[in-house]
Amino acid sequence: MPVFPITRLFPGKLYTVAISGPNIQVLDTSTGDVRHKVTDSAEPVRCAAVDQSFCYLATAGDNKTLKIWEIEGLKLVNERELPKRPTSILFTADAKTILVSDKFGDVFRSLLLLSVRVPLLNTRYHSYTLEFTPLTEKQKKDALSSHENPSGGSLILGHTSFLNAFILNQDEKYIITADRDEHIRVSWYPQGYNIEMFCLGHTKSVAKDHHGDFFIDTRHRFVSTIHNPAFAPAELVSGGGDPTLKIWDWMAGTIKHEIPVWVTVEPYIRIRSSKRKREADSEDGTEVRRKGRGKKGKAKAKTDAADAGETPVTETPENAVAVSAGGPIDVEEKVEKVLVIHKIETTASRRIIFSVVGATALFSVDYPGNGAGADIHALELGQPVLDFVVAQDNRIWVTLDGNWADGTVPVNKCFVLVIELSESGELSKSTSESSIIDSLNSAALLPATEDDLKKLELYNDLVAMPKGYEAENDPDGDTAQPDPEKQSKKILGRLKNKQKVLEKERELAATGGDGVKEPDAKKAKSDVGDEQEDVDMAEAQ
Repeated sequence: MPVFPITRLFPGKLYTVAISGPNIQVLDTSTGDVRHKVTDSAEPVRCAAVDQSFCYLATAGDNKTLKIWEIEGLKLVNERELPKRPTSILFTADAKTILVSDKFGDVFRSLLLLSVRVPLLNTRYHSYTLEFTPLTEKQKKDALSSHENPSGGSLILGHTSFLNAFILNQDEKYIITADRDEHIRVSWYPQGYNIEMFCLGHTKSVAKDHHGDFFIDTRHRFVSTIHNPAFAPAELVSGGGDPTLKIWDWMAGTIKHEIPVWVTVEPYIRIRSSKRKREADSEDGTEVRRKGRGKKGKAKAKTDAADAGETPVTETPENAVAVSAGGPIDVEEKVEKVLVIHKIETTASRRIIFSVVGATALFSVDYPGNGAGADIHALELGQPVLDFVVAQDNRIWVTLDGNWADGTVPVNKCFVLVIELSESGELSKSTSESSIIDSLNSAALLPATEDDLKKLELYNDLVAMPKGYEAENDPDGDTAQPDPEKQSKKILGRLKNKQKVLEKERELAATGGDGVKEPDAKKAKSDVGDEQEDVDMAEAQ
């Protein structure tokens, strides 16, 4: 029976927080016992963060509700409605403020506690209750944001593209954001309207097509993750679809170093991105068609068709049969390896640790500038890496998709393990026994259905980050005719007229004609007058 994989893990000295689907669990770090467990909702938790003191946990998901929990006891402190689907959550250093980004490219700032604590009467102990203050209409609406703000948070900044990542620098005077259109922006915090610098250098992405050939398409560029090292606060590490990691001087907006990663990473990418040539089908087998009129209906239908037509698939050694979460893949589909850097962290020993969406290995490389080369070490783990956390003792906690199998060699299911980093930069699995690791691979695993696993969308970034590997972008040079059902009436009319002109030209060429005569350019009055004088003189002679 399948189980929920642990998608986010927060190890602490006393407690360890594990999130799997809609489930939140608090475990005793020393004994591995599950202390508290709660199912947040029917929808999986997409974003989560803990504060530096490990007192509060913030979670959010597709239900667009931000919830604040006390880790000890896993008690719900407060919750608030978010305007749009969140993409990331971040606590400030003092844990008094929470920053939330959403899919519309906005970042909002909210206080940790929205309520006033009032002592209960007739109680022996100092217990408190929470009284919530309702938001005013002015708080719910923000003229500068792209949508209403029911949570009452203040808008920090906004992008015109999907916001993939954001961080605060170490003194929290600047906020650094990265979006799907390769932009890295440095802004003041909290005065996000003051833009200090842009870091523009992610100009191309790399992929491997279904023929096994590599190709680069500049239209598929994006930045998926950024990191500000503690030992180099003036520098920024970024990654996305590019074949290199980039090291920036983020205040100057210049690239200091580039680390090639594609050649090393590509063999470990086992989940591929597929793009169907045929019309996308719905779950019942019927074609996806537009519903309703106007831009809203067309946009919704376009999104539905894209979601149905793009599916991450599993690589097989023969590359002949691949099965996705939605069923067998048609032979007409194009299956490509796409590079998406998932996460970047650094250790105190100046090593960069990073993971790749759909890859079964964890990677490390020396940080440039200390005289070492850029040799990348890869540790094969046998299952796709979902997330990792670098602990204070330099041990790396890794979560895996234990339900995954390529159908060739049976593997022992493993969902969480600890990686050790040697002085030479080599990664190795920890061999020491740990009660918490044993519990995370047994007692903390909760049963799930196939529908539950589909909702997790573990590898959705493979199709969500790139802007679409359309058939006309085939590296072999093949071009495909646009689908008439996806074109507006005006565009369709233009295409029909062009087609008629082309057919007429072919007919004239076949019969030996001179082709379609181009319209004469307009002539100036002086030119017309000169030509008339020449005609009159010719007639007079």
